Amino acid sequence: MAPLALDVIERRHDRRLAGGGPRFSAGAVLRPGQAVVLVNISSRGALVESEARLRPGAHTELHLCGGGARARVKGRLDRCHVVRLDPIRYHGVIVFDECVDVGTVAEGSE
Repeated sequence: MAPLALDVIERRHDRRLAGGGPRFSAGAVLRPGQAVVLVNISSRGALVESEARLRPGAHTELHLCGGGARARVKGRLDRCHVVRLDPIRYHGVIVFDECVDVGTVAEGSE
């Protein structure tokens, strides 16, 4: 039997920035008013933490702000899973409909 060759293909195109990156604060609001924490963000999506379960497939809008910058980003909730039980916390991935300028950071400063 031939050895199994696993080719790892990097599907993520953009670098992830911790929290809201240099442009936005880590606190954000998911429409219709649910507070979330940005775990990381890229120009194409965000990983958020929430007290409430997020419904994969739902269309939503993420409200970002910080340092004088504000953005409302439409997207789709791609997946959600439990990351902590006491108190319960969820991680959800939001895939943006359009690219967002999240700012840049110097190499190695993440």
